[in-house]
Amino acid sequence: MKKSVYIGKLLSGLLLLTSITGNAAVSMESDRAQYKDYVSSGNYFQCRIPASWGVYHPGFGLSEEEKKVYGITLIGPQNDGPLSPVISIHYYAPGNLLHKTIDVYIRRHAGSNLNFETEGKSYGKVSEVEIAGRKAKIFERIDIRLVGERVLNPTKVPVYDKFVTIPAKSGEGFYALRLSVPVQIKDESLKLFEGTVKSFLPEH
Repeated sequence: MKKSVYIGKLLSGLLLLTSITGNAAVSMESDRAQYKDYVSSGNYFQCRIPASWGVYHPGFGLSEEEKKVYGITLIGPQNDGPLSPVISIHYYAPGNLLHKTIDVYIRRHAGSNLNFETEGKSYGKVSEVEIAGRKAKIFERIDIRLVGERVLNPTKVPVYDKFVTIPAKSGEGFYALRLSVPVQIKDESLKLFEGTVKSFLPEH
């Protein structure tokens, strides 16, 4: 009798373990299905990007080679939010036309060059982390965007921005990853962004 009870408990335990393992595998597969592989033009970096997000094409302006800025901008689903979330991932080569150095980029976006804060905006501190074996810097802010700028009283939308900056090899520019999403719908987009950051592999 005791032996049969023991065997029954053992089988129950094995079934539970199989169920847990199976669920974990399904969860991992589901997470993988949310992304697709991306390699920048010029092979400056590779990462995984949200599979269902659309690619933003400006349609005019300077080319990547002319700007010396390479990468991608993605537009996510609006999901009843006031604005669509955006993820941008770029390599800024030496001599690029937008941000001369990584320090210039950080100063312009982290609010460290401001002597005051605009109403509704806030800036988090710049922190150092390790990404892809390199010392990277991350920071967050809450920005204010105007929706319906051409109307008399445009709607003010608080937008959560998260920035990740990664140096390239000495004298070879830098990488910047950025998420911009309305505060009220940020959670899912932030999770996707963090998955992209974890998968990021610089080539320079």
